[in-house]
Amino acid sequence: MSVLDIVNLENFRKVFRNIRKVGLLTTIRYIVSDLLFDMKYRIDTINTEQLENLDIDSPNKQYGVYYEGTNAYIFKKTFSSFKVDAANSCFVDFGSGKGKAMFMAAERGFRKVIGVEFSRELVETCRRNLEIFKQKSKSKTEFEIIHGDASQYEIPAEANLLFFSNPFNETLTTKVIENILRSHNKAPREIWVIHLYPQGNMAFARHPRFQLEHESRDGFIFRLKPGA
Repeated sequence: MSVLDIVNLENFRKVFRNIRKVGLLTTIRYIVSDLLFDMKYRIDTINTEQLENLDIDSPNKQYGVYYEGTNAYIFKKTFSSFKVDAANSCFVDFGSGKGKAMFMAAERGFRKVIGVEFSRELVETCRRNLEIFKQKSKSKTEFEIIHGDASQYEIPAEANLLFFSNPFNETLTTKVIENILRSHNKAPREIWVIHLYPQGNMAFARHPRFQLEHESRDGFIFRLKPGA
């Protein structure tokens, strides 16, 4: 990936938005962490993509948010806020895009990582990135990429860390919550939810079954409480 690949209007908008939100120094930290990650593995996760430019065959496209890879610095900081037994855990990224969060989860040693994405182009990019990542990282993580709508995804019994990096709005999140509860009812277990950049989407925060464990400027960490 060359410098020219990341010099585009959308990336400039992201930079200026972050400067207004978190200041210049933190924005530089964000940029450097993302650049180093892509350069380390020679993959492309840093470029944003607008949904209107993507092939998405889903009635829920209207509820989606444009693709922007999870920031590497924020991801690391978030996982320093709580403890999870990654070696015995299954990480599911809803709206996995080009796979960045999946690869960062693999770096942390998750036994299995699943990505759910409804854009065909982003899934294809993720698969290309994954092949490169596996070659360069020698990761032992088991990967699975699902091309489909998150609201229709049947969450497997092994999934216990559910990751949302502002993939869609509250309407669709509410549907996914129903799937989470259905999965838990079938296979009771400890389930953690990370919801970054919620942008006013308070579906998890308002739901009585999700207990807030940690809150920061970047988002929330919840734990699913046992049912009555």
